[in-house]
Amino acid sequence: MRFLYLILVMAPLFVGAQINQTDANGLRQGLWKKQQPNGRLLYEGHFKDGKPVGEWKRYHPGGQIKAIINYQSDSDTANVQLFDENGRKAAEGTFLNKKKTGFWRYYSGTRIISDEQYLNGEKNGTAHTYYNSGEILEATDWKNGKKEGNYRIYYKNGKPFMKYKNQDNKRNGLFLTYYPNGKTELEAAYKNGLRNGNWIYFKENGDKWYTLIYNNGELLNPTVRDSIAGILFQQMENNRDKYNDPEKYLNDPAQFLLKNSSNQ
Repeated sequence: MRFLYLILVMAPLFVGAQINQTDANGLRQGLWKKQQPNGRLLYEGHFKDGKPVGEWKRYHPGGQIKAIINYQSDSDTANVQLFDENGRKAAEGTFLNKKKTGFWRYYSGTRIISDEQYLNGEKNGTAHTYYNSGEILEATDWKNGKKEGNYRIYYKNGKPFMKYKNQDNKRNGLFLTYYPNGKTELEAAYKNGLRNGNWIYFKENGDKWYTLIYNNGELLNPTVRDSIAGILFQQMENNRDKYNDPEKYLNDPAQFLLKNSSNQ
């Protein structure tokens, strides 16, 4: 009985001794845990020969799960789920050699808000953002962490709102925007990120309205712009509670379309 009593008393000490251990070579082995300054867990998981294995958990300061990481055996690959402080999934994807790789998806609540593709920690391939109702809002092509190739924004019904190409992270070449009825609103061009050439504006019925001429970002016929400004200003004043200034969508077209679509 005395021997059994000693075993029961000493058992917690033996269990505790198995946490945060290294072997004779200094490699981490077995279960590891680390606490935050407030005493709550920061992370917990297992090591084998100095490498994390299996399921790991990281925690927010309040104790909620921040990340669940599953390390694949005999691989430098880890599948990750990230959570906000309310326990809702915020993102999921894969790391390879501690760098983002493959397909990543991001959430707001239960709703997917965007997805991206990575190679060696840099964006590669087509990234998407979505309307609150799930339709594709924006599609951007990336290469080696830079915007390269097609950029498209869509109305909720799937029709194009804006199209252009990026080259080395800058707008380059033909630039088009469309009315909801599918007719062209603006036919223009960029050169190395600067407005260039003829910018032709159309009315919603398809008739040509006016043309602005640019040379490497410099407007060559400002009198045309000034004469149109009064008309545009009055239109915006009449609809100020419904629409933003259309010029603003050149800088942030996705947000412009999101706000206007919510007001329609």
